[in-house]
This record gives sequence, C-alpha cells and structure tokens, in this order.
Amino acid sequence: MNLGDPVPHVLAELWTHAAAGRVADAAACFAADGIYAVPPALSDETGPRRVAVGPQQIAVALGGDPVGGACVPVLCVSGGADTLVEAEVHDDGRAVATMVCSVRIGGDGLIERYLAYACRGARDPIPTDVDVVPADAATVVHDYFALLDAGDFAGAAAQFSTDVLYSHPPYRHTGIDDPDRIEFRGRVALEAAFNQRGKASFDHDVVALFQRGPHCLFEGSVNNLPNGGSGSFISSLSLAADGTIRRYLSFYCEPAIARR
Repeated sequence: MNLGDPVPHVLAELWTHAAAGRVADAAACFAADGIYAVPPALSDETGPRRVAVGPQQIAVALGGDPVGGACVPVLCVSGGADTLVEAEVHDDGRAVATMVCSVRIGGDGLIERYLAYACRGARDPIPTDVDVVPADAATVVHDYFALLDAGDFAGAAAQFSTDVLYSHPPYRHTGIDDPDRIEFRGRVALEAAFNQRGKASFDHDVVALFQRGPHCLFEGSVNNLPNGGSGSFISSLSLAADGTIRRYLSFYCEPAIARR
C-alpha cells in the first residue's frame, strides 16, 4: 500500500523498465543532463554515490545498479518539481531491501535529478493507526535538529515517542563507531545513543520536506564536516497521536549531492 501521493508517471516508468532490465528505456526517462546518483553497494550505505549524467551514462549505471529488484512504494510525497519516496525492493515477491529517493522532474516530464539510498532488509511497517495531522512535521524536525546540534540530548529525544523506532545508517564523525545500520527502540535507548554519539561539530539543514497526514519525507544536507566536507540525507518519519516521532528511518552519504 502506497501512502500519500501517487508516484509520478515518469518515476513509475523508470522503475518498471529498470526491474525488467530495459536499461535504454529506463535511461530515456532522464533529461539530457539528468543526474542519477545511487549507492555503490548495499553493503556501503554511507559511501559516495555512483553518479551518472545523461541517458548514455545512466543506461550503463542502471545495468549495474546494486539495489535491483522491483521498487514497491510505501510512502510518496510531492511538492512542485520534487518527489520523495520510501519503497521496498522486492525480489520474487519478498522484500530484500528498503530504499528512499529524491527525484526532481522538469517541465518536460523527464527526470533531472535522482538521488537514492538503500539498505538490506525491510524495516518495521509505517504505522497507519493515526489518520489526522497531529503536528507540523517541519516544526518537529526543526526542533529535533536544533536540540541535537546544540547537544541537548534529553530535549532531542523528547521529540520522539516512548516506543519510537529510530533506524540510522552507520554513524560517521561521532562517538558511535558501529559499521552497521543501527536501530534504537524506545526513547530511553535513543537518549542513551544520543549521549554516546556526543555533540558534533557539524549541523543539519532541511532542503525539501513534504507532509501527508502524520507521515513525512524530507531531504537535507550536513554541513561543517571535518576538512570542509558535506553530506546528503533523506529521512522518512511518522508521527504519533501526541505529535512526537514514532517511526524514523534515515539514510546518509558523503559527499553531498548538490541540488539544482
């Protein structure tokens, strides 16, 4: 079941052609200078994206896409030229990976920028028992990042529900050095993780955010990394009835992929 908005036609076409191995048809969904940026491998969540520009390069890149399979959207949100999607990747009817993407579509209906992330396995399903807008997701996200970046870890954790699922890619530049994706369950465990993570020198900016009911997807950038570095991320969240974040799924890479 896809929550939120319908998947744009050109994006659905891209996924259909790619899953069937029709890489030339899939690449034709991109503008002449379209950007296709995808993970180097499912085992390297945070590494630099493999970037191809233009249909010819993109056709080659599609042939070696590490995600593969059929993309089955579970949440799609659009605003203007931008669309953000969380999806499961299915192989033989089974979810083998979770992916998110940020897509910009030009006035001609072709894809100008496609930025994707993925991790192995399916995550907990998006909760669907809240059918109202319990809070403004943009405000909740702003408060979360402001508190986290300031080192107020109790305040940052308070933006999440007591039973939250917080799923994060391998951390970089923090006190957490686990090389694998990490999931924290419950606010108590999350606050402990924030304390272990420690106050970071970098900060977060949200560059695109769209909310539908209690669900939200947003894209952001990480700035002021060591040696002038930068990163890009996409997060999917669902709010509880009290307006706190109940499910939070995030993806990240370095360096950042610029937006046009």
